[in-house]
Order: sequence, then C-alpha cells, then structure tokens
Amino acid sequence: MGILLGTTWSAAAAQLPDLTRLVDLVEVPGWELERLDPRPNRHVVIHNLDLNVSLAAAGAIDEEWGRRARAACAATRTPWLSLHLGFASERVRFKGHMLPESAPLGRQELLERIVENVRRAKELLEVPLLLENLDYCPEGAYAFICEPAFIHEVIERTNTGLLLDLAHLQVSASWFEVAAEAMLAQLPLQRVTEVHVSGPRSAQGNTTRLDDVHDAVSERDVALLEHVLAQVTPRAVVLEYRREASELRRQLAMVGRIIGRTPRVAC
Repeated sequence: MGILLGTTWSAAAAQLPDLTRLVDLVEVPGWELERLDPRPNRHVVIHNLDLNVSLAAAGAIDEEWGRRARAACAATRTPWLSLHLGFASERVRFKGHMLPESAPLGRQELLERIVENVRRAKELLEVPLLLENLDYCPEGAYAFICEPAFIHEVIERTNTGLLLDLAHLQVSASWFEVAAEAMLAQLPLQRVTEVHVSGPRSAQGNTTRLDDVHDAVSERDVALLEHVLAQVTPRAVVLEYRREASELRRQLAMVGRIIGRTPRVAC
C-alpha cells in the first residue's frame, strides 16, 4: 500500500460530495466527532481528544481519558490517535493558538510530566499513539516543547510515533532563526508515521516570523514535503486546508500527485 492521502474535516471538505474518492482519510479532533458527516466508507483518524489540555498537567491522562479515548477509537476505527506534544504550562486556553493560564514549568520538570502522561496514554490506548511537533509562539505555553532536542527525547523515551507538521516546523524555525531543513535534521525522522502539510504565512506586522494559518500550499511547502519524502515514507500525508472547497480539491490533487496516489474511480 502506498502513502495514504488525508484532509482535515471542515466546512470546505463537507462541500465535496466525492470526498471519499478524493482522500483515504479524514482527520477529525475528538470534540468534532459528533458533528462528522456520517457518510458511508468514511475512514477517520482522530487528532487530539480535547482542546484545552496540556500534557504538562499532572494526571492529565487518567482512566476517564482512557475510557473516552477507547470509545472514540472503537467508534471510528481510527488507525492511530495523535496528540499535541505540549504544552509548557499546566493550564492552557486556545485562542488562535495556546495561551498559558499558569506559569510555564522548568524544562526538566516539563519533560518528566510529558513523558509520564504519554506513557500513561499508551497504556490506556488500544491503537498506536503519535505526538505532533508544534509551532512556537512567544507567550510561554510553547517554551521548550518546540526545541528539536526536547521533541527527540520525548519521542525516544516513550517509544512513540511522530506526526510531523511541516507548517509548524517552518513557524518554529522562523522564531529560532534557523532553516527548517536544519531543524528537520535534528528530529527522529525514523519515527514519522504521519505528515501534516499546509501553508504558513508571515506573521502580522512581522516580515521574519511565520504564523500557522493553514493557507494553501506554496512552492516552498511542496519543496519541503518532497525533501521529507526523499528521506522517509509516512503512512499518511494529511492536507490541513479548510477555506474554499474548489481550492481544497485542487490542493488534494496536487498533494496526491506528489505522494504518487492513484485517484479512486467514482462508483
């Protein structure tokens, strides 16, 4: 089997009547599962179970989380479940990106908390667990967690797969003032199971920093995806574009060609 093509669930995706022919997977966050269009032959992959949750919080992953996660996995038959590798604060709130509601932890305490919660999640799940690299933002919730060495240590200590988000990689690289390819080389690429691709753009009022806006894929994004695919073969590449249905269709066709996917014949 070749690389699977996926897209995130959105209003734009819902407008494509032949979506199940265009993609192999539809990625859905846990809090959106009840709103998912129940069309037949839907192949769902779950990305995060809850919104305002941090793996820095002691006991963030408990028996109740495990019960809900197993139920969602059984209902969707997701091939794996992925979580954000974050955050630096025990309490967080999403507003465009995660904002800290408590002071960030120190690096070593944060590392141990995240490793403990990830190991617990793996014990409670009946499907593989992936962790996603995040896009650095300066308010504090993203301290340490976007550093390649930190990501590498968490992945290796927990024996977990990596969901490699290329837009997040580019955003973090812009803040750390390094090339995305240089950061990529420091990540455990042999652990990559899934790749996210979308277009980051310059942050408002800033010409050197990028922001994760899930825009259309640009030539730069394509080049980075091809650079990754020359080194690893993930199980799936998921397009995170949610704006216009016609553009989503075009973008899916383009990414499909890059990964060598043969379009399904309409039934």
